[in-house]
Amino acid sequence: MKLYNIASSLILEVASRNDIMDGMHQRRIMELYYDDDEDPGGKGRRWIQMYCYGISKAGNDVVRVYQVGGDTKTIQPGWKLFRVDRMNNLRKLSGTFDESKPLFNPNGDKDMINIHYITQFDN
Repeated sequence: MKLYNIASSLILEVASRNDIMDGMHQRRIMELYYDDDEDPGGKGRRWIQMYCYGISKAGNDVVRVYQVGGDTKTIQPGWKLFRVDRMNNLRKLSGTFDESKPLFNPNGDKDMINIHYITQFDN
């Protein structure tokens, strides 16, 4: 079992800054595998909309997302803060989103100390 876990972790590709930024610019619905090592209940495939990309108060690259489907230990759909180093196999799906979800803050994110990019809308 340990060998399988090692092999599967080598196959997973951590999300790149370019993939994140590209998906945000195009407002694409994205699919990924989130690997929360601290909570086994937090692992699994997710479908998300990405809204804000930056650095958390703990110094980690993070993305504020709205999860529209997939595995989760909490209520969904809903807002989540994902660490980039735990976002694997990020890929664009065919769908896009043209309006922000309720409670979206176009000016930043209170859980981030530095913002790389915020998804833009024509509101």
